[in-house]
Amino acid sequence: ENSQRKQVGNTIIIIVVVIIIIIIIIIIIIIIIIIIITITIIIIIIIIIIIIIIIIIIIIIIIIIIIIIIIIIIIIIIIIITITIIIIIIIIIIIIIIIIIIIIIIIIIIIIIIIIIIIIIIIIIAIIIIIIIS
Repeated sequence: ENSQRKQVGNTIIIIVVVIIIIIIIIIIIIIIIIIIITITIIIIIIIIIIIIIIIIIIIIIIIIIIIIIIIIIIIIIIIIITITIIIIIIIIIIIIIIIIIIIIIIIIIIIIIIIIIIIIIIIIIAIIIIIIIS
């Protein structure tokens, strides 16, 4: 009867430990995901600020050029250049955002795979320990 109680006690302890480990892993995953999201948001904000500064600089340059050179052909060329630059900037922003999203997805997939492996290993170890104790 004593050994049966010990066995039940040991099994309960192992189950509790496994549950605690799984909870800790889940908390760590949540923290990592929050960090990744925060870093992504910061990067996107920095990119947007840089793009706004570039656009402002381009507009200032265009205004100065238009004031200095009042020839219709040169004004048309400047407008074309500005549109091209804005299109290039938009394309760059889209590419950067896509790259960031892909990186985040890859990181999250890797983390999930690692967690699944760890949980499987813990369960296997727990089963082995229960079998040994039994």
